[in-house]
Amino acid sequence: MKRSSLFVTVFLWFLATIFLSVAVSFGLTILMTRQGIVLTGEEEVLSKALSLRGRECLAILEKDGPEALSATARTIRRETGFSMFFFHPDGRSVFDDEPEFVRKIGKRAIESLEEGRSFETRNDFTIVTERMKAASGREYVVVGSFHRPPPVLRVIAEKRVPFAIYLAGFLATALLLCFLLARHISEPLMRLTDAARKLAEGKLDADVDEGVLLRKDEFGELANAFSRSSRYIRELLDAQKRLIRDISHELRTPLARLGVALELARKKAPAAEDSLARIEAEASILNDMIGQLLSLSRLEVEMGNATLEPGDFELLVGRVVEDARFEARPSGKGILFRSEGRDWILPMREDVLRGAVENILRNALRYTPAGTAVDVSVVSDEKGIALRIRDHGPGAPEEELEKIFLPFYRTESARTRDTGGTGIGLAIAQRAVQQHGGVISASNAKDGGLVVEIVLPRTKKAE
Repeated sequence: MKRSSLFVTVFLWFLATIFLSVAVSFGLTILMTRQGIVLTGEEEVLSKALSLRGRECLAILEKDGPEALSATARTIRRETGFSMFFFHPDGRSVFDDEPEFVRKIGKRAIESLEEGRSFETRNDFTIVTERMKAASGREYVVVGSFHRPPPVLRVIAEKRVPFAIYLAGFLATALLLCFLLARHISEPLMRLTDAARKLAEGKLDADVDEGVLLRKDEFGELANAFSRSSRYIRELLDAQKRLIRDISHELRTPLARLGVALELARKKAPAAEDSLARIEAEASILNDMIGQLLSLSRLEVEMGNATLEPGDFELLVGRVVEDARFEARPSGKGILFRSEGRDWILPMREDVLRGAVENILRNALRYTPAGTAVDVSVVSDEKGIALRIRDHGPGAPEEELEKIFLPFYRTESARTRDTGGTGIGLAIAQRAVQQHGGVISASNAKDGGLVVEIVLPRTKKAE
């Protein structure tokens, strides 16, 4: 099943949420560690290192002087990355020529000790401060500073292989969980959409997958509600079809009796010929309507079960055009037929497809004004074999173009009953086209008139 945009959206949102959560977590950890909010265990190690190294350095200071102390401090910094600064109790450096930043460190160290703080993290530096007494009893303030990279970068730099394994595992887990969760949410919606699409295409036996129906969540409730609705629609339509079929059959008998009664009445009352002729014309219209209803009912029953045989579609249309042209001539209307001059062999039921073309063409002739011609063309395009029939009548409102193929539907604005017709012909044409796997549509021409197009799937092109 093709993945929907909902699946991709849900998947990407979950994945982005996980990555964003991890990024924010790492960022906050680094920030809080730098600010001393989160202690990393370094304070204990650095405090011990400061106590041990500091006392050794103070012993060297009192024994060998500041120069020896400076050399020892540089060696320790080079070997361990641990920098130490030595101050008198008032914050003055033990070295006379220390730069300004060292004097600031001494001042800050005295302030920290007075505030009761001996450990702090400042940016990428960890600073430990301690008051120490040398062997002579003199008191000093010793500050230890350790520059360290951010924790994440340190892990990557020091443990590349474990970090790569961890990252790969995290990505695999995140992708799998996001995929499963996105599918859990989008899969039932995709199946419901598929069932709804089939129902909209007229496949009334379409139902939701049983796996969705058995779910105990909201998707399951929605699927069961949809299934009940589709069953109800099928039952209503089946009842409607049976009603139309039964009524049509039942009306045939009284119509036949009416015809017999008319003949008898003509013999007994010749003076009432005009009235009897009117009755006969109305009965004929009613008989035609019943015949169309029966044709519509038969097409709906045969939908999907008809046997199709190869036939020449262009030849079929040409014959219908010739018959209709002869019938339209007395009313001053014509038909312009255009084709590519090729034989298009299609699987068809010739009588059914012929009836569909006749209904559309007669409908066009009914609405096109006298002195104009209906345009008929058979062409080939990327969609298949297209038959286009265009009249020069009033057209139809845009919002009603899809409704004109419904049985008995007639537009009120442009196509009234004054023009005749029963409102069933286009419905029969639609069912016939659908039986052949094609589609039928209507549109208004830019310069007026209605265009009805039939597109049938192309199977073979005869050269």
